[in-house]
Parts: sequence; C-alpha cells; structure tokens
Amino acid sequence: MSTYSADSAITLEVDAGIAWLTMNRLERLNAIDHEMRDDLLVAIEHIRTDPDIRVAVVTGAGRAFCSGADLSQDDHFQVPAEARRGDNSTIAREDGRKFGWWRVIKAVWENEKPFVAAVNGPAYGFGCNFALACDYVIAAEDAQFCEVFVTRGLPLEALGAYLLTRALPPARAKAMALLGEAIDGSEAERWGLANQSVPARELISTASAVATRFADGPNIGIGHIKGQINDAYEATFEQAWKMEVTLLGLGSGGESAEAFASYAERRAPNFRGM
Repeated sequence: MSTYSADSAITLEVDAGIAWLTMNRLERLNAIDHEMRDDLLVAIEHIRTDPDIRVAVVTGAGRAFCSGADLSQDDHFQVPAEARRGDNSTIAREDGRKFGWWRVIKAVWENEKPFVAAVNGPAYGFGCNFALACDYVIAAEDAQFCEVFVTRGLPLEALGAYLLTRALPPARAKAMALLGEAIDGSEAERWGLANQSVPARELISTASAVATRFADGPNIGIGHIKGQINDAYEATFEQAWKMEVTLLGLGSGGESAEAFASYAERRAPNFRGM
C-alpha cells in the first residue's frame, strides 16, 4: 500500500488499484474549507493521472462524510457588492475562494475513472453533492443526505440542481431542495440517490467489494461508458450515436479482444495491466 497525503485535510491511500480518498477534518465533521477544497482537487487529479489507480472510493473520517462548507471561515458570506450586482470580473476574481466548490464536483464528474462514495454519516450541502457526483453511492443506513442550502437562505451550490435533477424525479428533487430536510441512507436508496444502503459496520467492506469489481473491469471501457452516460443528459439522439461510433473507432486498448478471447476460452477476463 502506498500513501499520498495533502496536508492533514485529506488522505489518499492506494492499494490494489483502489484509491481510498478520505476527508479528514474530524474537529469540523469534515466540513470543507478553501484548503481542503484545494487538497481534494490535487488528489482527484492524482487519481486521474496515476496509471496504477483504476477506481477511487471517497469517504469521511470519524462519524461524518462531509458536513458541508465550513461556515466558521470569516469570509464565507462576505460576497462583495460588485458580485451581487453581477460584475463578472469580480465573480471571476472571487471564483477561486467563495464560488469554487463546483470545481471538485466537475473534477469527479469529468474524471474517466469511476468514483464510489461510501457515505458513512452526515452528507450535508457540498457533502451531499460530492456523493451524488460519484458513479456509485453506498450509504450507511443511518447516514444522512441533506441539501441544506435553503435553510441558509442560499440557492443550491456545488451543482446541486444539476445533480439532483439527474438522480430524482422533479417532485422529489424539489422536496429535498426546497424543504432542506435530511433523509437517511435507507430512504436515499429507496429514492434512487444511493445504489445501496447497508448497516454501518458493513459499509467499508461493501465499498471495497464494489471498488474491486471496478478495478478488475475494463478500465478504458468503463471510462468511455461513464462519459457516455454523463453526456447523454444533454445530448441529442444524433450526438449520442456519433459519440458511440467515435468511441468504437478509438478502440479500448485490447480490452475488447481480451473479453472476446476469455469468452471463447471459457475463462474470466483479465483486464489488469491493460
């Protein structure tokens, strides 16, 4: 096992092709501040570029997944008057500090490698949307998902509207966003926010089993399919089939040949190292 750390806000441990990305601000229930956001961006880029990493699991240390933005930061609500008036130059200047949470979501969404969220406790605001940006969500039965922004008098941040409307029917998306009430992991599975809900004691073992399936799978093919599904929400029928043809033309680095060969030879495919 190799270990990569970005200060103390997050840890990244890599073992057998699986990157375990853990948010680690116990004293703040893993609330995200500017430094943690930047650490996450560095770690996610490391996951994208490291050829030994085939899948990432995101979780939180202690009893929380991520309790949202760290409201103890003095400048969190100090949005200048120019930004409130819509001065684009000011918004651009402030983007890296106050409006930059979406960049973490974008980095996960556009990453070709699959991300598994192991939601071990409260996932509020940014934490909720960080989980929803992942490709497979496993929740402890007593975890909590909450789009808390309305209770702060704020619009949805961290691409919450984008993610909620892709996971839920409009009525449920609006109920969750407009009421700002938390739902537990079991309810999240029933609603379709989570793929699985399991007892808390089984969360990490379940996440490990799912991540191993991704790690053993066709890495290039998985990346292509992830991109196809993410893009399909905005694509026309013609754009979707053109993307399909393009990806088929690019090939999969021998993964398809291995899949067909293993089928013909009646054995399990071996995609590792491709």
